[in-house]
Amino acid sequence: MTGGNRGWILRGALLLCLAPPLHAQAPYVPDVTEAREKEWRKLVAASQAAYASGNPADGVDPARRGLALADELFGADDPRTLISANDLALQLESTGRYREAEGLYRRVFDSYLRTRGEDDPNTQLAVENLVDFYIARKRYDAAEPLADYAMASFRRTTGSGSARSRRMEQILAAMPRPAPPIAAAAPTQPSGVVANGAMNGADGPVTSMSPAATHENDVEKAPSEGLEATRESGP
Repeated sequence: MTGGNRGWILRGALLLCLAPPLHAQAPYVPDVTEAREKEWRKLVAASQAAYASGNPADGVDPARRGLALADELFGADDPRTLISANDLALQLESTGRYREAEGLYRRVFDSYLRTRGEDDPNTQLAVENLVDFYIARKRYDAAEPLADYAMASFRRTTGSGSARSRRMEQILAAMPRPAPPIAAAAPTQPSGVVANGAMNGADGPVTSMSPAATHENDVEKAPSEGLEATRESGP
């Protein structure tokens, strides 16, 4: 799923699920509040238009201003605020500002998980965004537990055979796995020791050994260290 599709799907779900704010918001003042909400809608429209036209850099400023206004006007967990947070995350990801984008994707997911529960459709869409974000960065250590979580949620709500459940299964199956550990080599016989059965003559017993061999029991033996398997991790 591409970043654009993720964004539009999540945005559509959010718009369909508008609900009363769950945290403190600015007090309602006739005309003033309505004018500021109208301003927020214009900022959202400008940000989304820039993203849709392939110019995400032009959408960063209106998205950032829209989020700041939504935080103040609606409250941190209001769905309208999360629309702005998701919009800004999309713009930042598309312009290479991954650290800030990650924080915003996390914010959207954490807010829905906390206020609506793990199987809410908005929570599911938000965790898909995070999985796709980490996979694109090759950060499999971060993506794997979220993909496991998403797959379990999809199986509960849509069934094991649903497209979304299968997609998470495929993502998990395609992730690189650690190589099996390399077995330690068998200890080699200390140098200077003549093996049992070695003979001076054709059939005669051993008649002499090197000085090192006479102190074989004094030699400290330890298996060679095995190589620890490593796993690829993303930036």
